Amino acid sequence: NNIEKFDKDTDIQNHTSTVQAVIDIDGVLDFTSPESKEFDIDPNKPKAAHQWFGYSYKENPEIWKEGSAYFYANEKSVPVLFVNSALPWYHAGRDALIEKYRAYNIYYEVHIIENTPHPFWLFHPWFDEALGYVKGFLNRIFYKK
Repeated sequence: NNIEKFDKDTDIQNHTSTVQAVIDIDGVLDFTSPESKEFDIDPNKPKAAHQWFGYSYKENPEIWKEGSAYFYANEKSVPVLFVNSALPWYHAGRDALIEKYRAYNIYYEVHIIENTPHPFWLFHPWFDEALGYVKGFLNRIFYKK
């Protein structure tokens, strides 16, 4: 939110990085955390984060930190909804981020949908449950219902 480096390199004019709420659906929040399991063990089989960042963690740890939402949380952060699968490595950074949110007294919700794969939100029977959490959160944040 309002971090200049994210506003200046955009193709979208008259828009900023300012947001009012965040919905994190099984998103890794700290790629530098050992719990993320995104570190490359076999250089011949790079993990998704390596491919996304263009570098392994060992080659460029700063870009991995820059791509981690955890490091941007501060007293101006907005409410966040965490909807997670049963796979703990997709929760990397969540609990540490929640501690920051507690210290700043910022609203958050956590929902873990048991017995689910990573892309659970795309499939029956989990789609409806995930959508219910999202709708409920947005109603609480924007309509105070």
